[in-house]
Amino acid sequence: MQRSRIKGVMLVGLGVLIGSLTFRAVWAATQIGTTDVRITAERLEDGRVELGLQQLGGGGVWGETQRPENRFLAPDAEVGALHQSEPITIEIEVEVASREERAATVYYDYLVDAGASIGERYNARFTDPDHPELVPGRFLCVIDPNDEGIEALCDGLESTYRGPVVRVEHDDWDDLRSELRARMAVQAPVAMLTTSVPTTILALEVREQARNRPWVTYWIELLDQHLAPSVAPFCQVTHSGTLFENEDDFFWGLSSEISAAAAAQLGVSLDFSSHSEVAGQAAAIRECVASGASVITTTLVESEVLLPAIEEALAADIPVVSFNSGVNAADEIGTVLHIALDDHEAGRIAGEEFNRRKIRGTALCVIHEPNNVGLHERCEGFKETYRGDVERWSAEDPAAARSELAARLDEGDVRATLTLSVHSAWDARIVNNRRAEPVPLAAFGFSVGLARGVLDGSVMFTILDHPELQAYMSAVAAVMTERWRLDPVTYFNGMSLLIRPQIADADYMQRVVDAMYAERTGE
Repeated sequence: MQRSRIKGVMLVGLGVLIGSLTFRAVWAATQIGTTDVRITAERLEDGRVELGLQQLGGGGVWGETQRPENRFLAPDAEVGALHQSEPITIEIEVEVASREERAATVYYDYLVDAGASIGERYNARFTDPDHPELVPGRFLCVIDPNDEGIEALCDGLESTYRGPVVRVEHDDWDDLRSELRARMAVQAPVAMLTTSVPTTILALEVREQARNRPWVTYWIELLDQHLAPSVAPFCQVTHSGTLFENEDDFFWGLSSEISAAAAAQLGVSLDFSSHSEVAGQAAAIRECVASGASVITTTLVESEVLLPAIEEALAADIPVVSFNSGVNAADEIGTVLHIALDDHEAGRIAGEEFNRRKIRGTALCVIHEPNNVGLHERCEGFKETYRGDVERWSAEDPAAARSELAARLDEGDVRATLTLSVHSAWDARIVNNRRAEPVPLAAFGFSVGLARGVLDGSVMFTILDHPELQAYMSAVAAVMTERWRLDPVTYFNGMSLLIRPQIADADYMQRVVDAMYAERTGE
């Protein structure tokens, strides 16, 4: 409990006062609590009216009348005029929201926004331009029974999706599976939103056994949703999109979710923006400078384009923390800290694994973002260790990446493919599935689908790129830079924190999948 003091001023219209001697309770309020009070009035023998104030105490008992100075209305006071007493200070005891309650509110709002964005995206997907009046089909929202509060995603989905949204929720996983099967069989949903890894696995299992194959969008939440409230703003600017804006960009979807959660947990507010064009990224950095951001975190996908904007931030005494691509440019640019996967070493490890698997001949290194320096560093490292030839390959038209990749493989000289993102791996798997002789495939990243690919042998291995670590540590760096007022140059010394890459083969993926099932079952 917290005791607060508020001051109230009685405003009384004489005509109203004389007309009603019975007073109802009124409310006195502050930003953090309320209390019942009532006005008292006593007509004196000389014709004056004396005013007072009572506060409702514990047990429903009204307290003593508090009488301010200037509390009398004279018999000849002007009728209809507003008269004021002196202020009265009232002490009230209020329930102050706990850290967890405030945190839950912060994260609830984020989840609602995410769900609403998913609904809007599916409206666009399912709406017939020739018949916009038609309502899209049923959308199932599958709620994880072990994740309190995650249903906020469904709240957001219901707020924007034009068709019916059906929540599928049970405390028991077997009951959840049974209901999902029944709804798949009878209601033929067009899409599903699953709210966790376990519900995603369950939904995919049920979908494989059903006649219809609805779209599935799934949410991965790696941090506790009970987070601390944001209090100190900082900017994060990246070169790609969020999960609920672009379902294909899993890396940045997970990164943005972790950034929001970490910022709230660490006690800072997050201004997040993502940009498909580096010019937009530079403009966003300048907007952060203009708004007085305390810290800016940014990727350095094309450092030479971003350099002028970053220099403006540094000139304004705004520290800049860089992460993801651009480790070799970070020191020259002057960012106080760089956090990333060791892209060059990751490429070297991939080449060594290809050699260990006795792969020879030309290998494609598929670069999905041709201007991303970090992806080129991966291919360079791959070239250094792989005993065959390495060809850096990018689709001329990203929208036609599958057909262009299929045409390149049809030339017959490619013996293996290394993709550098989850989505590129998905494209390559689809191309391979259509070939009489699939080309050995390895990838960077992690998703449920990619894990399944490693387990079924359609993907040899992946190298984890850890968007969750990069995003979380960027938030930590921002807090250390701004909150504790450390001199970033002295403290960080321009260092780079590089994540040592690791191979995720079938044995590793099996352990990951087992851990996911254990999370669901509690075993």
